[in-house]
Amino acid sequence: MRIHLPSLPLWTLIVYSGNGFAQPPDLSGNWIRGSPTDSSFGEWYFTEEGQRAFDDYDFERDDPAYGCIAASWTRVWLNPNVLVQITQATDHVRLRYEWMDIDRRVPLIDPTSADPERANISGMPAVGHSMAWYDGDTLVIDTKDFAPGYISTMGERAGLPQSRRMRTVERIRRVANALTIETTHQDPTYYRKPIVVSVPYTLSDYEFLEYRCTPEEASIVSPN
Repeated sequence: MRIHLPSLPLWTLIVYSGNGFAQPPDLSGNWIRGSPTDSSFGEWYFTEEGQRAFDDYDFERDDPAYGCIAASWTRVWLNPNVLVQITQATDHVRLRYEWMDIDRRVPLIDPTSADPERANISGMPAVGHSMAWYDGDTLVIDTKDFAPGYISTMGERAGLPQSRRMRTVERIRRVANALTIETTHQDPTYYRKPIVVSVPYTLSDYEFLEYRCTPEEASIVSPN
């Protein structure tokens, strides 16, 4: 028997489970990073080129934050004490980050499309071009076409490099008032295996504020 489906918004089609149409997960709200001890940063295994790039890193010379520029989405998500505001529409998801005043509008696409739409952040080439879809209760954000940069510029991971070949997948899932962001970085230029980073967030009542970074102020902040 042929079944005729009604015309539906794209996100509704994407979360069709086989048992009927489901609403996408509600990720809306202001979120703040949870306890640092609940975050996990997977091990990394450098290629020879990756080891050379890591050893050559100098935070005073190379950290994009000193120019008020994001280094990678993992670096953005790991930043403490700043909000991330998520709103959802039928054709995109908007993620506003207090840090660096990043306004990220990711188009919702059909992941089986041959040439899906992607969006980037003007002036921040190291965070690439992103598209998104819902996989059940999870928002999936796929990003590629990065400029060279750094997966992390913090602590003992400062200087983990990224190349133009890198591809990342963020999986964002909500359980009650907790959000988990799991990001997988695949970069065969610099790493022999993917790096997986998981960062928890909690729902917050704090007001969303402007960050207003300036290079003059950023230059006095330690990367650690």
